[in-house]
Amino acid sequence: MRKSLRRSLIAAALVAVAVAVPATPAAAQSPTVCSATFHVLHNDYIGSVSLPQGNYRVTVRGGLSCPASTDLFAQFLQDWDGVLPRPWRMSSSRAGQANFARGGTGVGFSVRRVAKGGGGGGGGGGGGRHPAHGLLCPGTFEVLHNDRIGRLRLPMGEYTITLLAINRPTCPRASNLFARFLQRPDGTLPGQWGLDPTTGTFRRGYGNFGFRVKPAFD
Repeated sequence: MRKSLRRSLIAAALVAVAVAVPATPAAAQSPTVCSATFHVLHNDYIGSVSLPQGNYRVTVRGGLSCPASTDLFAQFLQDWDGVLPRPWRMSSSRAGQANFARGGTGVGFSVRRVAKGGGGGGGGGGGGRHPAHGLLCPGTFEVLHNDRIGRLRLPMGEYTITLLAINRPTCPRASNLFARFLQRPDGTLPGQWGLDPTTGTFRRGYGNFGFRVKPAFD
């Protein structure tokens, strides 16, 4: 009787331990390689990390989805100073690859430049391409004559508009804002808007609400 009671107590203790320490979800354990590649449209930098133009293979971890990772990567490419929104951190050991981690949560993703097509994925046709996510606005904006906004010189011609984040603002709104800003040659922009003349970037406040302009035909 005593042995039977002892075995029952041990079994109950083991069940309690199993309940108190749940299994780690598989999504948080195993990194997942996204099927489509992300196309970096031109030689770019995030801080001191060089990310040459080309297709990048994206690997997610910690339950982060592939669409979410490519949205984040597109936003981080606008952070030329390498200061990412908290709690995100970046590390890199060589040009053409980078690792992004959301604090110490285990959530993050890595990118690595690959040959065109990426060796069996989406061939660059889906997932992370800027046009597929709406960051590069369709069409062009025509500057009718040589113009300027503060220290940003804008020769007459066609310009592309690239959003810093999806629908922040929308493409039509960004186009309207650019037209308004062209009416301010002294560079004094309304509200919390600021301008980085070296990159043609208009940003409201310190977040990723804004857009970048550049000649459509360099």
